[in-house]
Amino acid sequence: MEVSFDNPFFDEISKYPVRFAVPVFFGDSPKRSFTASLSNGTASLLKLGNKFLAITCHHVLDAFRRRSATTATIFQLGYVRMTPDEHLIAESAELDLAVLDLTPFVGRVQYVTEAAFVSAAAWPPGSVSTEDVICMAGFPGVWRDQVDLGHLRFYSFSSGAAEVVSVRNRQITTTVQIQDCVTQINHGLVLGSLGGLSGGPVFAWRKAPVIHAELIGFIFEYQENLDLMLVRSATVIREDGTLDA
Repeated sequence: MEVSFDNPFFDEISKYPVRFAVPVFFGDSPKRSFTASLSNGTASLLKLGNKFLAITCHHVLDAFRRRSATTATIFQLGYVRMTPDEHLIAESAELDLAVLDLTPFVGRVQYVTEAAFVSAAAWPPGSVSTEDVICMAGFPGVWRDQVDLGHLRFYSFSSGAAEVVSVRNRQITTTVQIQDCVTQINHGLVLGSLGGLSGGPVFAWRKAPVIHAELIGFIFEYQENLDLMLVRSATVIREDGTLDA
């Protein structure tokens, strides 16, 4: 199916997926240094039943653990400072996913509200095919900016309409087509790299009964030489937040 980027609604639909994404970062405390050494990824926010979940990549947590084993390291998911292993529901190196429970923070931490989480009308999500059009978002590390002591700014990256190249083995492959993507707020910054999008949400646009977006996966790898984004199917997450590894 050919995807056209000449749609007058493109800018608006491109902004949709980032509503349910937050940056994940770890490293030096930005409250202690004006040039904190940090790494970052992305987390997708999902409500399943009575649980509020954050889904990111296993390799993000793994990198945090390696660094924290040798030096003082903070870990923050959006506005929530945490020790991730204390809130871990499930993780899988094979799937490259990790599921964290944010339920204790909802309504108790500023900006962490139920509205920040996508609520699935049904779970698991429907199947994906090469006929689908998908959208995705995340927070590239090259756009992370330390404005002041204790003040980080993350600019978001969104793609509102991308084609599905293949679907197999609980993996969805898509192309990024950077020239057609929308950068929600970038203040003239050049993208340069897609590192930091790991864990970002991917939605499929569904047409019936009215057009809506359904969460169908999470970014886990970008193959820059082939311009391919690899997405883990959301069907691997059970209703209780555990993983079907």
